[in-house]
Amino acid sequence: MILAWLLLALADPAALPGFYVGNQMEMATAIELEPDGTFAYALDYGAVSEFAEGRWKLEGERIVLTVEKSQGTEHGPPLASTPLTIEGDVLTFTRYDRTIRYKREGDLTPPPNRNHKLDKKD
Repeated sequence: MILAWLLLALADPAALPGFYVGNQMEMATAIELEPDGTFAYALDYGAVSEFAEGRWKLEGERIVLTVEKSQGTEHGPPLASTPLTIEGDVLTFTRYDRTIRYKREGDLTPPPNRNHKLDKKD
């Protein structure tokens, strides 16, 4: 299954869009690749919180980011200076001397609203 996804991803950039999570010790981060070539990225690491939006494109086995809007990224090297690398079913990215491994999240359904006091009553 993973091998099939990898072969599809390398052959077809349309297979890459999705929501990827990179939670690690002392770090929470995610990146969302949209089918239209846009992305949204966020990272919290210690005292650093950063966010970026822009465009992505596939170049071989790497995903190159072009940042159009960012906040908090001035603490590290330019976000676009390090592309994401496709390694099997994981995207890897080096930031703040840490290698972040992003794993794709499945299609998540929202949980049911268990607090019925919040339900709208018409």
